Amino acid sequence: MSSSLAQGAIAFLIDLAEKGEIDPWDVQVIDVIDRFLKTLKDQPTAKQPTEQGRSSYESSLSESGQAFLYASMLVLLKADTLVRHELEQQQEDLTGDDFFDDELDFSADELPKNLEQHIHRRAVAPPPAKRQVTLSELIGQLEAIAAAMSEPSRVRSRAAKPHTKREAVRAISELAHQENLNEIADALNAFLENHWDDVFEDTVNWMDFELLLTHWANFRPDVLGGPIQGELSESDYKHEKVGVFWGLLFLTSQSKVELLQENFYQDLKVRQLNEVTLAEVPAYALPD
Repeated sequence: MSSSLAQGAIAFLIDLAEKGEIDPWDVQVIDVIDRFLKTLKDQPTAKQPTEQGRSSYESSLSESGQAFLYASMLVLLKADTLVRHELEQQQEDLTGDDFFDDELDFSADELPKNLEQHIHRRAVAPPPAKRQVTLSELIGQLEAIAAAMSEPSRVRSRAAKPHTKREAVRAISELAHQENLNEIADALNAFLENHWDDVFEDTVNWMDFELLLTHWANFRPDVLGGPIQGELSESDYKHEKVGVFWGLLFLTSQSKVELLQENFYQDLKVRQLNEVTLAEVPAYALPD
């Protein structure tokens, strides 16, 4: 709770003690807590707007939330006190006569022989003396609650780590590469739909991936640099090969093409699926 709430609660207790409504050496915790909670509930809500155009209740929303938290902790303290009083009451019911058998009826003039055989001590500890709660102890408890509520949280917010210039350039390059892959996938789809029949009369046949690259070089759209003239360098060829492969994987996820590799690390084959019916496509098992 805030320091103002703690000070208000302590002032409330001192005021009750000065009026003689509570005993400073034997405070009835339950009654005091109920009375203070009632004061929190009965606090008037100001309706007049502040300088910012809001009511004082709206401007003190944080304090109202702390008051609710404070009230909940007082209710917990009240519950603990009730449980402790209930246990003390149960122990007080065990009076001194309960340590003897109820069937024994001794008169002052006559005692039975062998008295030790008639008296049996029960295996119950004597009830402890009821502990009184002083005003100073209750104020200390309220101050402890206030200190616990005012302690700042140790959870640290992790600030976003600033990216270096190299990481920023890499992120931009990857984004541009991703957009380029989407363009390659769209261009590959258009190429297969428009030129597949020109390459194969039988649409069920498979095309070697290397052969697809050869035809792709002749029909590559202008948006990707146009047709490839002459031979590419080894690095450019690998880059083009990887781009086409990723584009085919993208089309595979859309069930527009099918890829086949009979054995690992062997030649890859491609087949267009747009014009092929399922009845015409034979089943193939994946390599072990």
